[in-house]
Amino acid sequence: MAKKKKGVKRRVVRKKSSVTKRRVPVKTKRLVRSSDRKIRVVLRNLVLFLILAILSLVFYSISSQEVYVSLFSLLGALFSFVVLAFLIVLLVLLFLKGLKK
Repeated sequence: MAKKKKGVKRRVVRKKSSVTKRRVPVKTKRLVRSSDRKIRVVLRNLVLFLILAILSLVFYSISSQEVYVSLFSLLGALFSFVVLAFLIVLLVLLFLKGLKK
């Protein structure tokens, strides 16, 4: 009879089960729904960034130093793109709300 070495553990291999698990199909398609809460959030952010864009364009026209002119022109362009993005999202949500009714 062979002697067992101390401290060496043997790996236990389990048998695969012959019972197959039942697979339930998961819905992967999530519907985008328009709610009044989402519309309010988008509208609030749209107004906020519109005010920021207008303020930066006003400061662009008022400022006389070149550093401030370039800073406010960049901020005005950036906020204008964000306003455009929120406007598109608002139109999509209103379109979805119209389709729901």
